Amino acid sequence: MPRSPLPILLPVTLLLGACNLTGASTATPVWADEFNGTQLDTSKWSYQTGNGFMNGNDYVAGWGNNELEYYTDRASNVSVQGGNLVITAKKEQFTGPTGNTTGTFDWTSGRVRTAGKFSRTYGRFEIRAKFPRGKGFWPAVWMLPETPSPYPGWAANGEIDIAEGWGSKPTELAQTIHYGGVWPNNVYKGETVTFANGGTMDQWHTYAVEWTPGKIQWFIDGKLTSEKTQWWSAKNNPPTSDADLNAWPAPFDKPFHLLLNLAVGGNFDGNPDATTPDQGQMLVDYVRVYGMQNENGSAGPKPDMTYPWTPRPARPALPDGNLVYNGSFDLSDTDPLVTPDATSLSGVNNSKFWTMYTSDGQVTLSNDAGALKADITNAGSVAYAVQVRQDGLNIELGGKYEVSFDAWAQTARPVTIKVGGGPDRGYAAYSGEKTVQLGTTKARQTLTFDMSATSDAAARLEFNLGNAGTGPVWIDNVVIKRVGNAAGARPPAADGNLLYNAAFTQDATATVPGIAGVPGSAYWSTWSNVPERLSTSVSGGTVTLNVTNVDPSNNWHVQLNQTNVPVTAGKSYTLTFKGKATDAREVAVVIGENGGSFTRYLDGKAALTGTEQTFTYTFTAPVTNIGAQFQILGAVGAAGSNYGLSFRDFRLVQNP
Repeated sequence: MPRSPLPILLPVTLLLGACNLTGASTATPVWADEFNGTQLDTSKWSYQTGNGFMNGNDYVAGWGNNELEYYTDRASNVSVQGGNLVITAKKEQFTGPTGNTTGTFDWTSGRVRTAGKFSRTYGRFEIRAKFPRGKGFWPAVWMLPETPSPYPGWAANGEIDIAEGWGSKPTELAQTIHYGGVWPNNVYKGETVTFANGGTMDQWHTYAVEWTPGKIQWFIDGKLTSEKTQWWSAKNNPPTSDADLNAWPAPFDKPFHLLLNLAVGGNFDGNPDATTPDQGQMLVDYVRVYGMQNENGSAGPKPDMTYPWTPRPARPALPDGNLVYNGSFDLSDTDPLVTPDATSLSGVNNSKFWTMYTSDGQVTLSNDAGALKADITNAGSVAYAVQVRQDGLNIELGGKYEVSFDAWAQTARPVTIKVGGGPDRGYAAYSGEKTVQLGTTKARQTLTFDMSATSDAAARLEFNLGNAGTGPVWIDNVVIKRVGNAAGARPPAADGNLLYNAAFTQDATATVPGIAGVPGSAYWSTWSNVPERLSTSVSGGTVTLNVTNVDPSNNWHVQLNQTNVPVTAGKSYTLTFKGKATDAREVAVVIGENGGSFTRYLDGKAALTGTEQTFTYTFTAPVTNIGAQFQILGAVGAAGSNYGLSFRDFRLVQNP
């Protein structure tokens, strides 16, 4: 299964005084590749090609991370030169197989692994490498379990990330483990390490992991940089108690193999921009694996850990039922509600209980007329690049919740709202990720969601203001209340269709929203990264999206959506619809997670032409999700072009 995006990792500074590596002095060589030949040694490595992988009968594009590259086995992408393995990412058009179809991609790169050729439980895994700079480059040295594994799928069977680099942040490096339940009940722990002495990842460094029973340690250039001694693996999904756990120290007690790759774009460092070079290279001098004297010892007793089902003290709601403390940004720092550990926003008065996070975005916060003013000077490359949030919300399984707030902006723009979990919940999106369009005058925004995950007494409300333009945004009077009990999965329509209002004959109401100003669009929504570039109409049962001056850097910059589509794990579904375009356009057809990692259960293509055609897709749902999302992603073709996309007769049914 795909790796999760890592929006927030604990920062650590790599100091010269850090501890030296512990196991090298007692290590015995067991496997190595010095890359002294003229081509990849295929007795040790195999190529992985493509833009994704098969999950049962379904193709997961972008390797589950929305990556842009197509991996090849060509010498121009993977070669051995001058004693180094050279993995080259290149900006070029490439067409290749994607499951049962083909696709065209703007980047190529390389990915190799030792699966089926070499794997090991425990030891020292050492790699000397040099990574490229450039926004969107994502070099990785990592490990996955050898198959067959006695544990269920990712990440209950584990993942060890020895070194992952952000091309846009060359002074930092991520070191992470993934574990827990099978997706989407996976979790991870990671740290962001800063290179010593002003170092950067485009210099040569030696990266290593020393893995022994019950302990994993990371090293850079011989210095200990991080250590993990707590993890868990679930045998049942979703896990709900200690009885669902595999025996400690699962999953990190079985053989793992090595992977080396250079990804481009996606959830980790965002997509390339105008500053990204057209080529980046990851160089590997050697890979060496050692046995260690202490690798046969005991892992000891299972350590005390916090699990998703571990009871936590719940912060009570305010007398009016609001779960948000200081929602109007006017609470005195001396108010009895304020505890010593309450967070606050730098430079903002009366901001207790609120937190600010930025990745590659920049913002200045201030008080303005009783509201919080966030003046965004660099929007960053992802929505969470600029994030205002409140932690510590008690969101209970089976509850229906209403989120409401006042907001406006200097220039009309979208913001993304999410109620979800923190790092111990894998940043799950309990509410989905809701896009709200802000106008230039103060207006009340309201959304609701059903809590279908395990209760979380440490949930968080996120205002994600990144990747949507610069300028001021104001937020005030934030409220989250439980307003009832969650509904179950919505039933199919009378004709068995899991998509509602498929004929576009039902108008929106106060309780059933639709596309603003478009009759016949109940249950449907549209979105564009630049709202004024998309207009929508309905006529005779056909919905038409008229796109102007398209930005095709991501196909999801133009969307037709329906949410709350129920699917059940292991069940097969068939989707059909009719579509055409004013000129030839290949759009994406998606059914998947609404929020979180946006994992796709169906990831198809529809090659539209001026003649209406019928399109049919079959897929099997990997998980049960009563709130899945159906999408047409239509920002495609040449940048700046204008076109129309028309669809009708959508039908999604569960197969017998």
